[in-house]
Amino acid sequence: MRYLPKLQQLKVFQQVIRSGSIRGAARAMNQSQPAVSRSLRELEQTLDTQLVVRGNEGMTLTSTGRAFAQRMQFILEELERAADEIQQMNQYTQGAVAIGCSSLIAMTVFPALADEFKGAFPQAKLMVKEGQLSTLLPALREGRLDFAVGTIGPGLPLEDLVREPLFCAPFGILARRGHPLENATTLEELQTARWVLPETDMGYYQQIQLSMGMFYQQSAETPVRTDSVVCGLNLVLQSDYLTIVARAMGTPFGLQDKLHLLSIDSLPQAEYCVLYSQKSPLTFAARRFLDLLRAHCQAYCW
Repeated sequence: MRYLPKLQQLKVFQQVIRSGSIRGAARAMNQSQPAVSRSLRELEQTLDTQLVVRGNEGMTLTSTGRAFAQRMQFILEELERAADEIQQMNQYTQGAVAIGCSSLIAMTVFPALADEFKGAFPQAKLMVKEGQLSTLLPALREGRLDFAVGTIGPGLPLEDLVREPLFCAPFGILARRGHPLENATTLEELQTARWVLPETDMGYYQQIQLSMGMFYQQSAETPVRTDSVVCGLNLVLQSDYLTIVARAMGTPFGLQDKLHLLSIDSLPQAEYCVLYSQKSPLTFAARRFLDLLRAHCQAYCW
């Protein structure tokens, strides 16, 4: 390949993927269809390969198209980050930070953390994606997140990421006050309980699955699975379900008079880590946010 693709060609290809057709891409980019077709054709000629298959129902990526699209997305995100960082250096209080975190971070240190960050960067864009680490990793690798916080298990492939421990958190079993089993002190007493648990089987909940898998198999019902905190909390409050949460989340949304952590201390602790790319340096604003995150996590009583 004698020449590298042009940036505009990459943007056209990205929009074609998003829109699913040349017509949709042309409309989104305010260009003519022939202009979009020409850019896509020139990109394929530069790469000496076919990237898309055109059909009556739109366009689908070829195998080489899928491989190129993944790397192209990372390149475009890096260019945006580079431009963003230069702008941040020119205008100190601006910038953008995108983080991924579990509900534990969102419901404990995040409000004070966001206040302090916004005090220093009042014009900065702050985007937060809540989820289990296993669902955040694709966005982190594609450059859509600056870093992600969660628990790590042996099944997560992390060779391309920096892993930095933040804190350890004890976990417990949460029930509504007045639950028939609220005075239980052993897992054996919970054999008839109904459970709602996260969808993921990675990270800390992989440890739980390994240590309590037989317990769940012997339970009267299989657990309900959801990554929605609101859904899980409502099941606990309204339908007598039990769930496993970090003890710091035992009183969410000011519901300490309605929720109760059982006196069962046999669950393992979870180690929370922050992950970020080895290849892509953090922007100035992201580095500052990470410094604040470390400080707030260290000071918090987990």
